[in-house]
Amino acid sequence: MSRSMDRRALLRSAGSAAVAGSLGALGVAAFATPAHAAPATINTDQVMATTDRVTHAPNQRGTIGIELRSGYYGGFQYGWGRLVGSGWDPRGWIWLDISTDGGRTWSFADGTYLSDGTGYAHTSGWLTQSSPNYVFRASYDSNFRAVNPYVQSGIW
Repeated sequence: MSRSMDRRALLRSAGSAAVAGSLGALGVAAFATPAHAAPATINTDQVMATTDRVTHAPNQRGTIGIELRSGYYGGFQYGWGRLVGSGWDPRGWIWLDISTDGGRTWSFADGTYLSDGTGYAHTSGWLTQSSPNYVFRASYDSNFRAVNPYVQSGIW
């Protein structure tokens, strides 16, 4: 499935408006509902409540793996970073970076300290976009936001 096909959640409101407009043009009464705006982020608990999860761009170094995941929450698609495997430092970090220019430059989005008491080894979720220039990557290292992290996912 292509990136544009699996990031269709953002188009649902626009599609509903187009159907309502077409019905109105045909003389059929349609009750308009306000467009539902998705939150830009979901927290780590909400990430655990997502549906239809898919793994993207995994990478492995030794027994430590990192991957990008996506899933749906409230009808909208979100992406997050997840640490898998064993041998990682419980005092380490996993973080998510987002690029709006296809990966030429990156902005920090979210980080999770692995020993924060929650037991989570993933970041918060961030709303995906249909643009091929809007991409994610996840990183793990014992040093927060290390320039050359121990392991980094591919780009999705």
